[in-house]
Amino acid sequence: MILALWWTSLALQILFCVRLLSVGLARTYPRLIACFAALTAESLLLSAFVSKPLTYTKIWTFTRLVVLTLELLAVLEIFNRWSGTFPGIGRFGQRLLIVLCLLAAALSLSTFPIAWSATGWRLAPYLILLANRAVNAGLAVFLALTLGFFVKFGGPVAPNLWRHTWAMTAFLTANTTSYFLITTRYYALGNTLLQGIVLLVLSYWIFAMRREGEEVPVTESDEEAWAAAEEMNRQLLEFASSVRQGRQSRRGAEPH
Repeated sequence: MILALWWTSLALQILFCVRLLSVGLARTYPRLIACFAALTAESLLLSAFVSKPLTYTKIWTFTRLVVLTLELLAVLEIFNRWSGTFPGIGRFGQRLLIVLCLLAAALSLSTFPIAWSATGWRLAPYLILLANRAVNAGLAVFLALTLGFFVKFGGPVAPNLWRHTWAMTAFLTANTTSYFLITTRYYALGNTLLQGIVLLVLSYWIFAMRREGEEVPVTESDEEAWAAAEEMNRQLLEFASSVRQGRQSRRGAEPH
């Protein structure tokens, strides 16, 4: 069953990339396409070495680093489109994303004694497995916070951006939950859950991402909501600045 879900998911990944290219969204979401192209290449490469565990593990250790980097860039691609309305919030959001990923990494490493298995795993690939879970968790929380902020304060944006953000959040959350189950030895449940949710998300992506979805709707402006958003943006920037100045002051006060 897991194998059937996996091959179906792989086929949908390819179809998704073809879909974005065919409807002319390649220039709009180049990092997203690169991310799923890398996922597809990883899956095809690993499928050729299933019978060679050592080679399989070495390849996965390298390809995971590439995929995680592209996932991070794909999330920043989403955030940069959202934050275009609020000058300055982009810097704060990028710093927040780094902090969330670091916190997620720390939480994942804290489970190392529980998740560790001495049979078949070497240290390097297992740390990559934990990092994979950590980065996905950090990215999922970051996108959820982004959605929360712009649901409350944001102006009109392209329907595709809404759909894509929700889908990416679901995709990353599925990865986080599934890899948590896998690293705590619930292999069958983790793999089934991952492939099942990914199939649903990919199906939604393929159906929802349309060329006409890039048109931003024209709506009446809500001056009160915009004013509240600008005030929050100002407070966030002040908070980021105060944290940076406090760090610099502590460094200056340290004895040399």
